[in-house]
Amino acid sequence: MSGRKVGVIAALAAVAVGGALLIPHRLDTLSQPDAEGRNEFAANGNVQGVVYPGDPQREAVLVEAEANRLAYIRQVVSAAQWDPTVIFEPYRIPTADASTLVLPARTAAYTVDDLLALAPETFTVQAPGIYLLSENIVVLENATLSLTSTTGLDLRLASEPGGFTTITTLGGTLLIEGTEAEPVEVSSWNSDTFSPDRQTADGRAYLRADGGHVDLTHAQFADLGFWSGDTGGLSLTGTGTGTDLEPEAAPASPQSQAPVGAPFLPPTQLAPIVEKVARSDALVSAAIADITVTGNAYGLYMRSAHNVTVSGSTISRSLVDGVALHRSVTDAAISTTTSRENAVDGFSLARSSADVSFTGVNAAANGRNGISLDGRPLADGPSAVGTSVEAYGGLSVSGSTIVDNARYGIEISGGSGFEVLDNEIESNLVGIVLNHGARVVTITDNHLVDQGRQSIAVRDTVSQVAVVDNHISETETGVYVRNAGASVAENTMSGIGLHGVSLVGNARDVRVTGNSIAGDGSTAIWTDDAKGGTVERNDLHAWAPAPTVQSVTSWIFQPLTIIWILLGLLLVGTTLTRRGSQYDQRAPYEERVPLTELSRGIVSPESVRNEH
Repeated sequence: MSGRKVGVIAALAAVAVGGALLIPHRLDTLSQPDAEGRNEFAANGNVQGVVYPGDPQREAVLVEAEANRLAYIRQVVSAAQWDPTVIFEPYRIPTADASTLVLPARTAAYTVDDLLALAPETFTVQAPGIYLLSENIVVLENATLSLTSTTGLDLRLASEPGGFTTITTLGGTLLIEGTEAEPVEVSSWNSDTFSPDRQTADGRAYLRADGGHVDLTHAQFADLGFWSGDTGGLSLTGTGTGTDLEPEAAPASPQSQAPVGAPFLPPTQLAPIVEKVARSDALVSAAIADITVTGNAYGLYMRSAHNVTVSGSTISRSLVDGVALHRSVTDAAISTTTSRENAVDGFSLARSSADVSFTGVNAAANGRNGISLDGRPLADGPSAVGTSVEAYGGLSVSGSTIVDNARYGIEISGGSGFEVLDNEIESNLVGIVLNHGARVVTITDNHLVDQGRQSIAVRDTVSQVAVVDNHISETETGVYVRNAGASVAENTMSGIGLHGVSLVGNARDVRVTGNSIAGDGSTAIWTDDAKGGTVERNDLHAWAPAPTVQSVTSWIFQPLTIIWILLGLLLVGTTLTRRGSQYDQRAPYEERVPLTELSRGIVSPESVRNEH
């Protein structure tokens, strides 16, 4: 073969291989997603989501001042009930910026008419049905403040650069109830600008139930609260952690067995003391239905709460979380409630809460997670206050819609005993994430569509997880398991762009069985980096891997393929390198001598004889 032919063939081979390199591909080693997710919104390194817009240092000082104000009021109230000279009628306590009107116990509820009579200068009518409150109100135990109306009630809480007002219960009851057609409205109000107060740097008006009970129905709350959960806008906080709600009396000992010296306290004196310690206002309870909360610092905040129901409500555009269950929340049911466009999480549940259900909720377009559940213990060893090392759980998310959140749809961190059932989870960075040692988690019958990276991620020391009978589509990786234990079974996956199931690290406690996986990624079940694991009886017939550099190269350099390519290139090269003269257009017999030039042509026999 001439040197020219060899050069042409080599060039064609290079073009063939180079073309394969240009085919779109997804190498596993290059396109594995970041397991921890991204935070493209935080600027301070701590808060993921939209950064808080206020003045942290100034607002923190105001939060402390509010705590001191309420502590001072408690001291005055406690002392007043032992002073025989005090008349148990409503009274005022001078406090910074604005005085505080105290409503003590009585049988009848305090109403709007009562407030007009008790505070004619600080509870004023601005227009029919519109009232401005310019001093604080505190509702004590066994007292009820009822802000109800069937014809419309607009309550504006003064909130200006010079100070803000609050309504707080200290063991009392707060009722706010309107109608579907005429809901009660409660908002902050700046009289200088004739508009709600949307600046938190100088504090902002808020409502807080500190113990006691709250009933909210057909009401709207807007632009309340600042910086902390307690002052977050609409806050339910108990006065204890729940451990003293129902104290058990020590077993009685016969007086004859009492040690010498000081006697036992007589049972007739002990019983009233125990009853007082066990009063019901140690934890706050609430029934909330059909309310709207917009623009609060925390949309709805709970701490040390028991027996709380929230239904049919909408919380949006909060500066932190939409619905926040912070500490010691038990026996709570959140249902048919939407939390959307909040700066951080739509729904968040922090450590030390248990027996909480989220049913039929909607978490959409939030700055971080749709729903965050944290069941980790408050301590992992001895601590200064002797905190329990017990994990928490008993939490469920069912029949809900979690869509378009910037980070995760549902995140479960630590704890034990979680159920994620029959949810629609769509267009989040990751659909469901389990981490921080969560265990005994059931994820079943969920529909996960169009997650940015993984539909379900089970990470690092998580164990006893059942990922069963879920429907996963249009995502890079269906189920991602890293250094964890899980059963991934009977799931249906389609439109997978990378892996149906990906096992990384220690997979000894992982079983991948009975799944149906369809897609065009590199590998249906990725196990190359995993140690151990059982993979069997999975249906991969609909898996059609997309071309990659590795697959195309492997195909090209198979022996039979090489032979055919070389034969084809030889034929093409030979055709292109033939001499050009062989293809000139000319007469086929031009190099032959015509017979007429070699003889006289056809002659008759007579002419030949005549010549001789």
